[in-house]
This record gives sequence, structure tokens and C-alpha cells, in this order.
Amino acid sequence: MYRMPRTDRALQASSVISIVPATATQFFRRVDELVDIHLAAMNYSPQFFAQRKSLWLSNLNHSGFLCHLALVHAANTPPNINDMRQRSAAVCFSFTGTPHTWWYQQVFRGLRDNGHSPTEARNLLTGYAELSEIHVSPHLQGRGIGHALLRQHLNSITLPKAMLSTPEVPEENNGAWKLYRKLGFTDVLRNFTFPADDRPFAILQRATNSPS
Repeated sequence: MYRMPRTDRALQASSVISIVPATATQFFRRVDELVDIHLAAMNYSPQFFAQRKSLWLSNLNHSGFLCHLALVHAANTPPNINDMRQRSAAVCFSFTGTPHTWWYQQVFRGLRDNGHSPTEARNLLTGYAELSEIHVSPHLQGRGIGHALLRQHLNSITLPKAMLSTPEVPEENNGAWKLYRKLGFTDVLRNFTFPADDRPFAILQRATNSPS
């Protein structure tokens, strides 16, 4: 468990935020709250709630599922993920990447289209955790929560590296890109498109034993 310094005035008087691991069962119990954070952080319509919830729950079936949450709790009370009165401020989860996952298959296609041989593409997609989601509640962004959450999550992954996809933005000028670069993520693919999404994405990776 990691407790963040109380640097925000709104939290100083009575609350702090702690980063805690969540089991699959604990994730399941809080999934409604976590999907709400996801929708708000991504500025998605609430009409996507049921679809996103179903997708998030399906991730529990993947090998190596790993999750961390940022919990808001009273300064004089320890964090307790089983206490539903302690609300989540952020969520991050990953699982073992395998050739059977949709993400692997799409990135493999992108690597091949980018000139990599099948062997090179398979080697790049070996021994990694797919960092599926990381989101911070919009009203708590910009306070270092995402950095603390992702750093602890990366330090808990036992595979050699973590990989993720993130939308391209001009000059990498948003909070997500700044976080990933600060934590040492490097390029695998740029301006890659997934099916049914016209936005260009970057595929990034980072060795899990890198300094953070």
C-alpha cells in the first residue's frame, strides 16, 4: 500500500488517497464505480456503460489479471478496499498478453504492415503485460495520482515488460503522454489504427524493471 502526500487542499483537512491492490473479486464488487471513472475520464456518453462494464468484466478471465486502485479515505483511517464508503479515485489494470487476445492480434498486424517479419513481430509481443486501462477521476487529475498508481502497478508486474496503446495527440501534449514518457515508455508503433476506430494510436512499451 502506498499513501500519497496530502498536497491537495480539498483533501488535506480530512482525507488522503492511497494506492492499493485489488483482487479480481474486489474489482468485480467495484466495477460499476470503476466504469463510471472510465466514462468520465474519457468523456464517453453514459449510454456506453453496459457495454464497457461487460468488456471490463471479461478481462477478469485473462491470465495474470492485476489491478490497483486509488482509494479516498479519512486521514485517521487506514485504506480498506472492502469498505465501499471509501470511494475509488482511479483505476489501473493489466493482464498477460497472448496471441489469443484481440489487442495482440491487431498489434501483430500493425507490426507486419510496418515491415516487421512474423518472427520480429512475435518477438516484440513476447513476455508482456497488456496495460489495458488507467484512468483518474477528472476532478482529481493533475495531482500525481496517475503517476503513483501506474508506478506501483508497473512495479507489481512480474513479466519483463508492459505494453499499451494510447491515442496520438499533437506533440504528445496531454497528461497521458506526459505520464508515459516520464515513466520511460518508448515507441513500438506510431499512427496505428484499430478496426472501427479512425483515431491514430501509438503502441508503447516499457521494461518493468526500469527506474520510475
